[in-house]
Amino acid sequence: MLINKITSTFGDHSNLLPLFTKDVVNSTGMTAFSYDAGGKIEAKDRFIDEFGTQAIWMGGLPFFKWAIDNSVYKFAKIDPGVDVRLLKDKEQLSVAMEYAKNIKDKKHILESLENAAVHTSKAKGLFLGKFAAATALTLASFFTLVKVKQHLTRKEIERQFWEKKSQQQFYNDNLAKSPAFKAFSLENNDLKAEKVQVSKHPSFKGVASTLSATMFDPVKNLFVVDIGISGERLANSRTKTEFAETAIKEGSLLFFLYVAGSYIQNGIEKISEYFGKPIGLHAEVIASERLKKAINTKNTTKDGNVVSKLDESIKKFNEIYESNKQFIKDKNGKLTDKFIMKSGFYDYVYNTSDDIVLDMAKKSGVLKNIIEGSAWQKFIGKGKNTRLLDPHQYINHKDLKNFADNLDKLSKATANKNVEKFLKQCRNLKIASVAANMGISCLFLGLIVPYSMMKYREKHQNGKKEFHVQSEIEKQLEKSFKGRIA
Repeated sequence: MLINKITSTFGDHSNLLPLFTKDVVNSTGMTAFSYDAGGKIEAKDRFIDEFGTQAIWMGGLPFFKWAIDNSVYKFAKIDPGVDVRLLKDKEQLSVAMEYAKNIKDKKHILESLENAAVHTSKAKGLFLGKFAAATALTLASFFTLVKVKQHLTRKEIERQFWEKKSQQQFYNDNLAKSPAFKAFSLENNDLKAEKVQVSKHPSFKGVASTLSATMFDPVKNLFVVDIGISGERLANSRTKTEFAETAIKEGSLLFFLYVAGSYIQNGIEKISEYFGKPIGLHAEVIASERLKKAINTKNTTKDGNVVSKLDESIKKFNEIYESNKQFIKDKNGKLTDKFIMKSGFYDYVYNTSDDIVLDMAKKSGVLKNIIEGSAWQKFIGKGKNTRLLDPHQYINHKDLKNFADNLDKLSKATANKNVEKFLKQCRNLKIASVAANMGISCLFLGLIVPYSMMKYREKHQNGKKEFHVQSEIEKQLEKSFKGRIA
């Protein structure tokens, strides 16, 4: 069902779409409040800043990485699709290469792995360079946008200022001296006591992680860009009030985009688990017919116990996981709690078929299959799924273990219950939790934060909420105007 797909997407903290949605809501709210406060000039200034930044923020990194992949990487003859973390994990790399040998009509996959393994230093250097270059170019694009926006805003303010002065000069030189105009002017009219103050504008109603982890996580990579954007916005603030408003806005945005979402979701999930309904998995997994069938299919073990097919798969996974741990020794030769995973675990992941844990991990995206098709087809989800694990990917065994643990919690919770009814309740709770999470963030970013900024402005501008940047520029122009007159 589409609702399950949407919920899985918005409930995935490694997906960029929830960030994009929250930022659109924030940008819309900021633009609307800016129009209410400062009119068309401020609204235009805010619109260019918010939505222009959004285009650079979401499109800059992918574009520059794509450009580097299709130029520098091709020149260096290195496949950018090979995850460089594989090159550090020799146990996983050896299994991936063996698996690639058996994939028919995909000889290029093995060749790219072998080439990257031979040129490990070059592959790592290219990856680091791509991360640094794409991030720097994205920030440079934003810096250019800021300067262009500020130039356009100043020009518009200057145009209106001199137009107003021109009209005023025409009035002083001509109309003000006309007897007919004086007779009908408001100043000499009995209606002067009934002057009506008309609002210029219609009122608005309604509405820290490691560098390594950052480079491999698209959300954390965007966080680095956002930190840079926030810094540039603060550094390029045109007035003290704009600096303060920017600090409020950027701090709130960073918090609700990168921090609050996961904490809110984890809190809701813990509460739900406390009441016997674990919802740590994606909605698509919880609603899967394959999962329901695996829970309902019972087998009798050699010792006479009756267990579900899902429990058998979870048990097998945990046994292989624990038996393939190889603990690392410290400088004194003592075993630590840190470990690497031996090749036997990856052999199980790559070469085991009809396994419910691994199949559900593929469905959730913890494991990635080879997807055929153009870049656009893959982007819109229309690529062909070969059902074959992608040897280029890096398999994070900790993520896979966490996924299996969540499956185990759900399996245990179904004991002595109507499985279909229980899974449906869990799925509905998951949908509600993701909707509540997004709703809370959007409420703050789209309404409360912009409203707070406007209130701050009124407090520090003697009750006025006009565009402070426009006021400052007009003061400068007024001095220039008086200088000309003098």
